Amino acid sequence: MENQPNKETILKLVKQAIERLCEKNISEVVILSSYKINSVLKENYGIDIRVDKIGRILSNIAKRNQLKRLNTNIPKYKLKISSVSSLEFF
Repeated sequence: MENQPNKETILKLVKQAIERLCEKNISEVVILSSYKINSVLKENYGIDIRVDKIGRILSNIAKRNQLKRLNTNIPKYKLKISSVSSLEFF
């Protein structure tokens, strides 16, 4: 099995992926999901991290920043692009 990055590294990568999603988005709100973050990491950084690990980190970030959870089977969170710079990651 390939060497998985540690939690701090994954957190930094998730932060970069969220920032990249927000800079590419033209609307005022971006919807975050572990699958979307995983695809950004694969496409832009060539990194494949298990979706459940990304999901746990995303859930912690959402709780810490009180992001609104959408009612879907896969956890998705609403993030206003204007508040990206003030997100707390740890």
